[in-house]
Amino acid sequence: MLQDRDGQVVEAHSASAGLDYPGVGPQLSALFAAGRLEVAAATDAEAFAAIQVVARAEGILPALETAHAFAVLPRLLAGFGGAGGTWPEETVVLLGLSGRGDKDLAAFGRWRETAAEPAG
Repeated sequence: MLQDRDGQVVEAHSASAGLDYPGVGPQLSALFAAGRLEVAAATDAEAFAAIQVVARAEGILPALETAHAFAVLPRLLAGFGGAGGTWPEETVVLLGLSGRGDKDLAAFGRWRETAAEPAG
């Protein structure tokens, strides 16, 4: 749960409505506590950039929720410190697609317009 110093819930924000909540469920919490789950975060900007990469490389438009997973995947594979060991040749990585990205096209377009504007 995202909380402030007083234990009050802090509002979360994501361009993805499916990720716009301040906590996780008890099953994921238990898996994390047991050391069976790694948790990582990606910004909306990283997710939008991942949409571009996946669309160009695979010809699919992932939903924004899935794009957050695509954005963090290289870091997970490398290890958080960039020192992830060598993966065995038979290693298979599965990333489930949560839905179609066409519902996120308006938000993606706004991000592209903002990203293309010069800073200052």
